Amino acid sequence: MPVCRIRFWPMLGTGLLLARFACAQEVSTADRARQAIGQRFQEISAEKLDARGYVARPEQNLLPGVRLEDFRADLEQGSGDELAGKFCAAHSSSALAVNTFGPWRQNPQSLRLLGQTGFTALQFERKCPTGLRGIPPNLDLLLESPGAVIGVESKFLEILTPKPPKFTHSYQPEKLPQLEPCWAKLMESLSKSPEQYLDAAQLVRHYLGLRHQPEFRGRNIYLLYVFWEPENWRDFPEYRRHRIELAAFQEAVRDSEVTFVWHSYPDLWRQWQELGLESEHVRALQARYLLKI
Repeated sequence: MPVCRIRFWPMLGTGLLLARFACAQEVSTADRARQAIGQRFQEISAEKLDARGYVARPEQNLLPGVRLEDFRADLEQGSGDELAGKFCAAHSSSALAVNTFGPWRQNPQSLRLLGQTGFTALQFERKCPTGLRGIPPNLDLLLESPGAVIGVESKFLEILTPKPPKFTHSYQPEKLPQLEPCWAKLMESLSKSPEQYLDAAQLVRHYLGLRHQPEFRGRNIYLLYVFWEPENWRDFPEYRRHRIELAAFQEAVRDSEVTFVWHSYPDLWRQWQELGLESEHVRALQARYLLKI
């Protein structure tokens, strides 16, 4: 919404004041973040961004030590066709997830996440069908160990655009045998909810997908929501509201057999830093993404 300021100028010889309106377009929080991310990219990278904030090729958006050949097949089989477009944005949530977890794609055993180690598989853009028809939910990342499964949903600037929680008509409790009572109650309340910054409906679909996979049964299942924030996130109502919605969501499903956990990316990187995990890689992540807007 434009912000208009009124300045009053004296009219010579009349003693009257002439009002002049100066209107300036207010910069949204999303635009501020996008501009800051693009500026940081240009400061630390030899690659160039176009006017939209995109590089020419996917590999130009990767941090040192993250190799396109390690995860190309993962992204090409995903439903979003990420490599063909969105992945090239400096503000891409898919690229953020790959840049964060990419060094462990071929050797996940040494990764530590949610107190879990000894992972035997790490896959980006993993499809987890819910049992309903249509396009299955795609997790940004799936990690497996003998005793645990962690599904990861990654967010970057998407959390700054409120959206209504929507489900297609097929999402009926009687068609979803894996649906636990607390999640059923949450789905019902979401159907009556206004727009919010947290994409709660997407998280419900990921939960249903994780619960529907027979190969995951008998293991501890986690749904991890990891999101980017600037260092000065407290200065912006969108980020504060997003955290309030997250806390309410987590409380609503606390009795579930699927453990819902959320972390900001900066907090996750700090945890790895304290553990001495891939120190050089963590410093590269912070140099690229840790900033104020």
